[in-house]
Amino acid sequence: MDRITYFKATDKDVQTLVDYRILFALELAGDQPKEKVELLRRQMQEYFLKATSEESCISFLAKYDEQIAGIGSLHVRTLPGNFKNLSGKWGYIMNMYTLPRYRRNGICSGILKLLVEEGIRYGVTAFDLHATKEGEPVYLKNGFEIHPEPTLRRFVH
Repeated sequence: MDRITYFKATDKDVQTLVDYRILFALELAGDQPKEKVELLRRQMQEYFLKATSEESCISFLAKYDEQIAGIGSLHVRTLPGNFKNLSGKWGYIMNMYTLPRYRRNGICSGILKLLVEEGIRYGVTAFDLHATKEGEPVYLKNGFEIHPEPTLRRFVH
């Protein structure tokens, strides 16, 4: 679509990243108490301000005309290497969110392509992400594979 433009986020875009991530979180989890939303909002503002300035998180935004239509981020981290990823440089794709009225226009794929290209420039040699069932086909058509290793989690409250 000619009316879609993409640009790399700066610290001036932190509020938009936070607002859209909140929309995404509420879409996934449903309504939440106002206090909980505000706590999450403050945490994310701190994260994005710090991570954007340190370049440990790279984000792109998509505009449809003058409206921000979608966002996506790449968190870059270095871990000990392994035989599949000798460099140990990982890019975690996150915050992939497109406003419902702009979905199915290639925005997610466009942002994903930019994130992977930028990650490669940063030396990232392996990418991973978590996807919703609705989003899974986009990632599969863009070269991601379902990985057989289970994800185990423990939350401390």
